[in-house]
Amino acid sequence: MFQKTKKKLSFLYATLYFLLFSLFVIVLYFSLVKLMENQQITELEDFYGRQEHDFFEHALANTKTLNYDPNRSFFYYIYTKDHKFVHGDESYKGLKNQIEKAFGNRNPNEELVQHYEWQEEHFLLLKKPIYNDDTVTGYIFVGKSVTSQHHFFQMTKYLLILLTCISTVLIGLLAYYMAGKAMIPIQWSFDKQKKFVSDASHELRTPLSIFYSSLEILEVEEAKQLSPFGKELIADLKDEAEIMKELIEKLLFLARHDQQQVSIQKEILPLSTLLQKVSTKFQRIMPPDIQFSTEIQENIELLGDASKIQELLYILLDNAIRYTNSGAITLTLLKNQDSVKITVADSGVGMTEQELPLVFERFYRSDAARQRNGTGLGLAIAKAIVEQHEGKIHVTSKVGKGTTFHIEFPI
Repeated sequence: MFQKTKKKLSFLYATLYFLLFSLFVIVLYFSLVKLMENQQITELEDFYGRQEHDFFEHALANTKTLNYDPNRSFFYYIYTKDHKFVHGDESYKGLKNQIEKAFGNRNPNEELVQHYEWQEEHFLLLKKPIYNDDTVTGYIFVGKSVTSQHHFFQMTKYLLILLTCISTVLIGLLAYYMAGKAMIPIQWSFDKQKKFVSDASHELRTPLSIFYSSLEILEVEEAKQLSPFGKELIADLKDEAEIMKELIEKLLFLARHDQQQVSIQKEILPLSTLLQKVSTKFQRIMPPDIQFSTEIQENIELLGDASKIQELLYILLDNAIRYTNSGAITLTLLKNQDSVKITVADSGVGMTEQELPLVFERFYRSDAARQRNGTGLGLAIAKAIVEQHEGKIHVTSKVGKGTTFHIEFPI
């Protein structure tokens, strides 16, 4: 139990750290990318301001020149508003034609910031109109290569992902270690409590047996001298002793289960036949206001302890009868490819969603349960029996509509 808790806590802490750190990394990464892009756009804006006069100079001269210099940091292409090339400086041969194909037919008044990839190179382009007395007379493409920045951020992204994974694993291991340290006093206290319950149950069996035997001897030997009230008192004491004995046996069973000292005799048992016999017995004691029905698939077998499975069914069916004043109780047995499923459904008082996680806790009794007889250990024992057979049990319920216990055993 504590090992599972340690793993759950470690997984929870590691998941929470992963989500928070991932959020931090994502915000950091995109903030850096945006900051770098804004800086580059500012540089292109400044370059645009310095090159804007070239339009008027070359437009008046009616010349079309394109200079090529591979060492230039910036490149630009100037066009008239009719998309006619006027002048430009180029850093990559052929780039002008590619840009004209991609963006050349856009509205001259439009401003544009665009990332563009060509021949494994990455560029940042800025398109802006050129004004003369508040009238658009042309436009200019200004750009620069951002390939190195693009590769830098690619490597940064992979590095941040790797750091996130490594740090999450380290946090998970640290959380597992710290959870183990935190669990030591809790586990010590829990083990001490279990040992006390086990020892107390053992120690109580002997005096309780002597007490019950003494009552029987007193009842036999003093039968003639006892008054009717005395005989009634002895009978009540014997009943209470029986209840106490049953409670101690249940506590001992759970204590042995906690310490994994329960020995069960597993064998191939005819589960369908067992359920038929149990249902027949309960059919006889079923109150007249309750309709009992079964749906038992034939020829189903299970590797298990027949007495324990029978006790499990007794607990669940008795529980269904207790909380169903009138209505129906259904016992179902079905088999699929990899499991055997048993359900016990009733149309009784039902439970709230808050009660469902607590029904298998020891001594837990709902408000409705406190009005009926019982120790609050039955469902805890039922869960222990299912776990001893490597099965699973869970419950579904709605207030006023009934409760269904679902059991699944692996084949």
